[in-house]
Amino acid sequence: MYAEEARENIKKLSAEITRIEAKADQENRSLTKEEEGWILEAQGSIKELVNYLPQEAETVPKNAKIGGYGMQTVTPRRPAEGGGKDYRSMFNLSKGLDSGGFKDTSEFLRCIDSGRFDPRLDILNTMQETVPSSGGFAVPTEFSADWLDASLPNEIVRKLCRVYPMVSESKDIPGWDGADMSAGATHGGFTMTFIAEGQQGSAQTPKMRKVTLNAKMASIYVNASLELTQDAASFDQNLKAALIKSIGYGIDRYCINGTGAGQPLGILNAGCKVQVTKESGQAADTLVYGNLKKMFARQLNPQNAVWLFNNSTIPELLEQSVSVGTGGDFVPLLNEQNGQFTIFGRPVFFHPAMPTLGDEDDCAFVDFSFYGLGLRKELWIDQSDSPRWDYRERSYRILMRFDAMPTLDKAVTPEHGDSLSPIVTLGERA
Repeated sequence: MYAEEARENIKKLSAEITRIEAKADQENRSLTKEEEGWILEAQGSIKELVNYLPQEAETVPKNAKIGGYGMQTVTPRRPAEGGGKDYRSMFNLSKGLDSGGFKDTSEFLRCIDSGRFDPRLDILNTMQETVPSSGGFAVPTEFSADWLDASLPNEIVRKLCRVYPMVSESKDIPGWDGADMSAGATHGGFTMTFIAEGQQGSAQTPKMRKVTLNAKMASIYVNASLELTQDAASFDQNLKAALIKSIGYGIDRYCINGTGAGQPLGILNAGCKVQVTKESGQAADTLVYGNLKKMFARQLNPQNAVWLFNNSTIPELLEQSVSVGTGGDFVPLLNEQNGQFTIFGRPVFFHPAMPTLGDEDDCAFVDFSFYGLGLRKELWIDQSDSPRWDYRERSYRILMRFDAMPTLDKAVTPEHGDSLSPIVTLGERA
């Protein structure tokens, strides 16, 4: 988040607050509950945005009302750029986590589950303009950090891709348009040339492309039996574990095969994807050494890529080997050390979101440094008995907002050889 972007978002939010208040004055009425809720949420966003301004004193707009009313000068704290991928580092919350007044996660969840009013619960409105939310209760940052950070070690994509904190509806990621390297150019036009002594050099004009991440609302539903919810000793532990697993699986799932329509654009639907065709005469639902070596050869950065497979490919992978000379030993292709599998020296991951053996794109070799994921700080939680009442189950809905997509829109044309890509998959073997 750059200071200029933060200032621009503060201006937009402040202008919208002014517009809402002016409209109410013009109509000679009080603010509606929805308008009051939106303004409170907008003011909270402004407080977060102030943290991204430089250390020198900044004047906050009057209607921002940070900590009071009227014009004032504040000395904000600016988060470090390019921090870690965990929640605390992304949003610079290592010293500022808020429990919302709750002792722990158990008390927070039991309070929501009770259905009784509690002033500590931050109830969000349902307006969906500028700072959208979809109702429910805001999860305090201490518990949001706990859930998201606990999920991170078991995820694939968020650990490997470029992760960006989002404090507004959208975030632009600048990138080089480096798809055409046929003339020796890289990074959108930079080409090494030689000049003689005293000769004037020719300036190069690189070509940039903009990648825009737009925060999309994701829902996670978890059902729990009424008997379990009434067991205070274990309910919160079971629900917390379910939330952590659901968050991690959901992020990976949509970053792998999301369509990009109202959801992230996953690697398997990327415009820059290169798909390697099956071997001549290859049997259906098989995987052979020739498939993998050709995929490796089409990867733009094989030294930084990882393999992704569905679990159904494991028997085939375990049978892959390379013969060494005439009558020599067979060297296994899938190797394991300390619980980590590798192929050609690169890590191997298995995920159920990948297509099954033999289907299109069931194997992928991906460099996730060409994939960007933007994550909003806010999490919300709500509960209801209605969806599963006939099963005596209570439904919990977790809402979070993120977006993700590849940063290249097409495969790279190298100076020599076949096209290359950071996303290489295998075609169908039917």
